[in-house]
Amino acid sequence: MPIDFRMTKKGLILLIDSYRSVDELRQDIMKKFADAKDFFSEGDEISLMLTQETSKPDDIVKIVSLLSDLGVHVKDILVGSMEQKDVKVGQKYDLVREKITEVRGAQIIRRNLRSGQIVVHNFDVVVIGNVHPGAEIIAGGSVVIFGSAKGVLRAGYSQGETGVIAAIDLQPSLIQIGNFITQEYDHFDGPAVAHVRTGRIIVEEADNVKFEVKGEAN
Repeated sequence: MPIDFRMTKKGLILLIDSYRSVDELRQDIMKKFADAKDFFSEGDEISLMLTQETSKPDDIVKIVSLLSDLGVHVKDILVGSMEQKDVKVGQKYDLVREKITEVRGAQIIRRNLRSGQIVVHNFDVVVIGNVHPGAEIIAGGSVVIFGSAKGVLRAGYSQGETGVIAAIDLQPSLIQIGNFITQEYDHFDGPAVAHVRTGRIIVEEADNVKFEVKGEAN
């Protein structure tokens, strides 16, 4: 079954084995929860299990956002498989949740993000702390980090290429903005901003950043 609930020693798991499109997946999840409406209460926590094929970063933010709208909190994201009653986990990410501010629904993280932690949010993400190697941020909007930024940083899943990634010390292992991805970029000894200009990701010093507006560098 492409989508299923499993109760294990680790708690309740929503398994997403396969899907053809995010819109189709959305309908399947909503139907699954409607069929089990008497089983869930507002604020319940579940684990989300994805396979290597379904663990697409650009879809994860939409899945987590949908589950949140359904009143269910995702406590962690597992990547692996379920065979009969056994859970085989290849990767586990602890989902970091903080109170969402009223301004554009931004999520503010007031802590360091350690390896194995992941932030998934449909709007902007602000981290007051460091993002260590092995941590990951997936944001629908922009990402701003008041500290050292390593790990994997993905922005613009809702805003597209207008999203930006900024940090006091920008050194991620991977940068993604919208559909653009890079692991090779200029490094600076101070605040820097990653953004899309002329069809590619550019990293510039914060004091000298030139954003693209209506197809022209500004």
